[in-house]
Amino acid sequence: MAKLLAPGGTLEMAYAVLEEGAEAVYVGAFGWSRRSYQLDLKDEEIKELNGFARTLQREVKVAINAMPGPTEMRLLLKKAEQYMDWGVSGLLMSDPGCIVEVRRHFPTLGIHTSVGCGLTNREDIRFYKDLGANFVILPYRLTPEEVKAIKEELEVGLEVFLFQPLQGGLVCPGKCIMSSFLVYKEWSDETEDGFIGSANRGARGCSRVCQAGWEFTLPHEDTSKKTTLRSDPAFMLWEVPGYIKAGVEYLKIQGRERSLDLVRDLVRFYRGLVDEVEASPEEISLERHVAPWQELRRRWTMERSRRAGLLLSQAAVGGRR
Repeated sequence: MAKLLAPGGTLEMAYAVLEEGAEAVYVGAFGWSRRSYQLDLKDEEIKELNGFARTLQREVKVAINAMPGPTEMRLLLKKAEQYMDWGVSGLLMSDPGCIVEVRRHFPTLGIHTSVGCGLTNREDIRFYKDLGANFVILPYRLTPEEVKAIKEELEVGLEVFLFQPLQGGLVCPGKCIMSSFLVYKEWSDETEDGFIGSANRGARGCSRVCQAGWEFTLPHEDTSKKTTLRSDPAFMLWEVPGYIKAGVEYLKIQGRERSLDLVRDLVRFYRGLVDEVEASPEEISLERHVAPWQELRRRWTMERSRRAGLLLSQAAVGGRR
């Protein structure tokens, strides 16, 4: 059975998605995830959340998917050990060296590849499986048939996003460092010395540079066109039954930075859809789900547009300092 993996950008959001029926929630470790540290949880919050999740027989995944410096490995392993002792079911990780070290020190701890790994093909999936990942997040835009073929070929757990960008791959998710040239911050976890955020670290956050207008001119053509590097995503609907039948282990909802109400409604929608698909031995009609699906897409786009505009304006001010 496919499990819903939902975001927890705040402790309140993490509680809400579990109460709405998500089997698993992922949260960022303060200062160690790819998102802004305002969307991370402190360790005491993670411990509290994990205790609550265990009473529901649900899972907590912790993102420590920054790119740490060479002097920080000791701290990363210390955090991994602490989360394992609390019973956290897995870590979301990006750095190949960190995955190897965590697997070597903690053989039973679950490891999920983060979107920061930027997987694009089967050999990438095989590579991270061989490093020690239990679950890999698949590239955007794979069809259910392609997912099924990967599942049959590679003995590794699969995780798929429940949305995909509408346009082609002008930006590889997880590999963008453009925001680092605009905004620079430092963070401290209050118990250790301050650390300078790497190019892929929550202290710097994402300024949504890809959402600005960019001009592209093709060779041998006098005209140029203005577009964004990434467009708003399209939530999955028609592909969901195929992914479930293909045997994926986790269906992932993104949105740690979204509003609590929107994320709660997304989990509620997909919980009902997944339950209906899994309960029916026959192919179900998705027509009755179209209207609420379209409304969720509209709300997501509105929130994304507002947030992208705010982040870009903040980055522009920060870049002039």
